[in-house]
Amino acid sequence: MDFLAHMKRRVFLVDTVECLAGAAAVATLPACLVSEYANAAQVGNDDPRLRTERVALDTAWGKLECYLARPDSTKLHPGVVVVHDKLGLTPHFEEVTRRLALEGFIALAPDYASRFGGTPAEAGPALETVGMETRSDMAADTQVALVWLKSDGVSNGKIGAVGFGLGATAIDDLVTKGTDLSGAVIFYGHPPSVADVGPIETPLLLNLAGKDPFVDPEIPAFIDVVKKTGVRAEIFTYENTERAFDDDSNSAHYSAEAAKLAWSRTIEFLKATLG
Repeated sequence: MDFLAHMKRRVFLVDTVECLAGAAAVATLPACLVSEYANAAQVGNDDPRLRTERVALDTAWGKLECYLARPDSTKLHPGVVVVHDKLGLTPHFEEVTRRLALEGFIALAPDYASRFGGTPAEAGPALETVGMETRSDMAADTQVALVWLKSDGVSNGKIGAVGFGLGATAIDDLVTKGTDLSGAVIFYGHPPSVADVGPIETPLLLNLAGKDPFVDPEIPAFIDVVKKTGVRAEIFTYENTERAFDDDSNSAHYSAEAAKLAWSRTIEFLKATLG
């Protein structure tokens, strides 16, 4: 199916820019979608519709520990790498992995603190430990996960990625270097460097927080380049939200309506680009 037709021309092209604002836009979704994602808040590790396990991938430096979730079927599905934020592979990101599996994806979430013994349970040590992972190492570890998903017969060969905050930066590095991704989703992360946007061939979806002093200043330049180059990208900004607005384990930043809408767009995008 033609990607542009399937996405109903919402993709950014040379002469098409759409930057939608806000959780209020939930009202524009079909009622069935609102209902479908309204109850997507929790998917237990023992959900009988899924198979979950811990896997350790070989790297040049040792074992990259990962959390894997897949539909409980023998059919091959598209693969998605889940790239966590600065606090590491928390239970929330394991649950995001299970949510993706329920939508028909083989979802793999690497623990980028594996080099240092794994993600600590407490937020302070976790922040410090994940922060020890360099940008280049994080991109390299993500590449290991992508190759494993694609080459080991786990998936059907179509691979995407979803990155959150710090994890979005790792995805930026991959898509600007020509990684074979069929689609990539960035949650409240920096857009790819304007200097590197030209070579991007991976369709992108950006779900951005409306109040983000770190990312907001970079968006106008990115949109300008997208318009000029025709890079396939959708950018949605959710008004009055902060980073981690989708994280229902973070009561200080969580915005239920924005989270539902961003998640529905993410699933629609991944099914269109990986399906």
